[in-house]
Amino acid sequence: MDDGAAHEPEEWVVLLHTPGPGVDGPIFGDPRFAHHRAFLQSMAERGWLVAAGPFGDAGAEGMTVLRVRGPGAAAEAKRLAEADQSVTQGLLTVRVRPWRVVSQAEPATS
Repeated sequence: MDDGAAHEPEEWVVLLHTPGPGVDGPIFGDPRFAHHRAFLQSMAERGWLVAAGPFGDAGAEGMTVLRVRGPGAAAEAKRLAEADQSVTQGLLTVRVRPWRVVSQAEPATS
């Protein structure tokens, strides 16, 4: 948990995904969903992916949290999220929100 010490707020990015217009039924078995998994893998390879997954009570709606760093990184994350082929092909829509993180838990040590 936050130890109360002053930390510089960080700018993260939250991606809110919902099924695209006209998408009925499960999206996880749709062949286009492989594009979304590839997008998430690319975010992990950049070191940006914090967490991603569907909401437990909202069917196919989900959220991705990206910890981006450096000038222009948030804009690049937005560009890449909108270029995710599962989005461009209409399986998902994405809403990109900047998130100013002012408090966070310290990583656990084992």
